[in-house]
Amino acid sequence: MNTNQYDLIIIGGGPTGLVCGIAAAKKELNYLIIEKGSLVNSIYHFPENMTFFSTSQVLEIGETPFVSHTDKPTRKEALEYYRRIQEKWNLQLNLYEQVNELIPTGQNYTIQTSKVLTLTKSW
Repeated sequence: MNTNQYDLIIIGGGPTGLVCGIAAAKKELNYLIIEKGSLVNSIYHFPENMTFFSTSQVLEIGETPFVSHTDKPTRKEALEYYRRIQEKWNLQLNLYEQVNELIPTGQNYTIQTSKVLTLTKSW
């Protein structure tokens, strides 16, 4: 069993999880984003021809422009954008790893995942 300690564990690798990872990176925290599927898994499962209601400017994160062919980006453009975000910020991600249990252990927490990786941190 592998045990690591982190300042912050972020459960979910969607846009909000990525924003949290960027904030953690800016603060130089030792963090990990755990996502049960692919990067921005919920967007990956949107219909292929889907267009967002919001403009690309509203969806921008991490001080990175979201360039799209029209005012409102497509699913494909969003998937590419969030991959660029991950690369630009070198976000620490474990993909295809589901969180099964969060166990308080004294002043720490143990996070049990589908890959039997135990992560602890004193909070």
